[in-house]
Amino acid sequence: MAAVSLASCSDWTKPESVGINSPAPGDRYPEEYGQYLENIRAYKAGDHRLAIGWLDNSASVPGSQADRLSALPDSLDAVVLMYPEMLDEWEIREMHQVQSDKGTKVLYQIDYASVLAGYEAEQDDESGQEIGQEADGFPAYLSSYLDRVLPLCAEYSFDGISLWYDPEDVSHLPEADKAVEEARQTVMESRISEWIAASPDKLFILECNEPRHIADKSILENADYIAVHTEELENILSVELEVRSAAAGDVPSDRFIVTASATSSSDPALGWIMDAEGNKVEAVTETAWWIAEPETDIVKAGIGICNIRNDYFGSTLNYALTRKAISIISNTSNN
Repeated sequence: MAAVSLASCSDWTKPESVGINSPAPGDRYPEEYGQYLENIRAYKAGDHRLAIGWLDNSASVPGSQADRLSALPDSLDAVVLMYPEMLDEWEIREMHQVQSDKGTKVLYQIDYASVLAGYEAEQDDESGQEIGQEADGFPAYLSSYLDRVLPLCAEYSFDGISLWYDPEDVSHLPEADKAVEEARQTVMESRISEWIAASPDKLFILECNEPRHIADKSILENADYIAVHTEELENILSVELEVRSAAAGDVPSDRFIVTASATSSSDPALGWIMDAEGNKVEAVTETAWWIAEPETDIVKAGIGICNIRNDYFGSTLNYALTRKAISIISNTSNN
């Protein structure tokens, strides 16, 4: 009897495949969903403050919805993929889907400092001593990198590029160091200027906290937006000072994107900031409120949300901080 009982129990608990049908809104209500998407595209095409997310796209296979472009909030204006040379087929398909259906702009990032760090890591000899300046090969290394990544914009139908480039101030450098740095900057700036001229229909975001140090001022004039990285600052007053410092000199002051980081369950220090009263608050929300405040001398064109994939795991709503920020800066809850 025990044997029969065990066999029966095994039969009862044998897992079976169960088909679960979870139709998408477009399948259940095609006309209503079509009108909704039309409204979303119209909103993005209109005059409003932007919400842009920076997404770590290094996962070759999506580990969760946080890795998917299709799961981003519909009202997010643009997303910047951080690793342009790590695109996969599923990512390209989703990119074209959100571009077409939701009017979401998809760009990719070129990070000058990361390229330089990669070069320097390769050039260190076994003893850890750096190669002398006379052997500087970074201009050629940088040019080779740009040869690979700049054509990706047209090849995969990206909407543009976002260049993180904070050039060093060469005015106080010794002559030898100045010559090396100027040669490096010339390659970066000449190549990006060529790309801008050849890509008039593409977006160009310049991520730069000290744009006045850029020698080729046409890059500033041709930038659709200038993103000021403030995601690591500790209080909102410092955020304001950083943006106003970026606007000094002959830098266009009518196109600033101000960044903040989403919070993280694995890093309690990430994504928090002190407000004007000294209270610890969520950086994305506080930065959004500051962006929404009217100004007379600078234009806060929108918010940039770094580490946006972290925001997918909201306790009450996916991308809760992003959705709230969009509501604040656009004065609407339709997101």
